[in-house]
Amino acid sequence: MRRLTVLGLILSACSAAGCLGSGTTTPVDYTIVSPVTEIFQGTLDAKGAPFYSFITGNPDPVRVTLASLTNATTGAAVSTNVTLGFGVPDGTTCKTTFSVTTTGALASQYFQVATPGTYCVIVADPGTVTTSLAFAVRIIHS
Repeated sequence: MRRLTVLGLILSACSAAGCLGSGTTTPVDYTIVSPVTEIFQGTLDAKGAPFYSFITGNPDPVRVTLASLTNATTGAAVSTNVTLGFGVPDGTTCKTTFSVTTTGALASQYFQVATPGTYCVIVADPGTVTTSLAFAVRIIHS
C-alpha cells in the first residue's frame, strides 16, 4: 500500500511539472550541412602577414591546418616556424583570438566550434623567415 502511495505522489508531481507529455513540443531542426573546404594559398615574406577571410553559416566546428610550407623558389619543404592565427577581420589585418607557432603539418593546428559569422586566418612571420615561403592553409567549416 505504501508503494502505491509513493508511486501516486511521484505521478502527481510529474503530471504537475508537465513531464508526462501532455504539452506540445517544438521540433528541433537537425539540418545536416556538408562541410566546406577552403584553401588559402600565398607567399610569406620576411615580416609579412597575409590573411584570408571566410564566412561560416552554421555553429559548427572550424578546423585550420597549415598543410604545406615550402621554399617559394625551389619548392622544397621547409621546417621554418611561422605563426598561424585565427580571428576576425579588422581593417587590413586579422585580429587573432588564437595563434600558434608551427610548421606545416597534416593534423589541424586549430579546432573550435564557431558561431555563424565572418572569420579570418593569418600566416605571419614571427621573426624566423629569411626567404620567401609558399604556404597552403586548409580551412574546413560549414
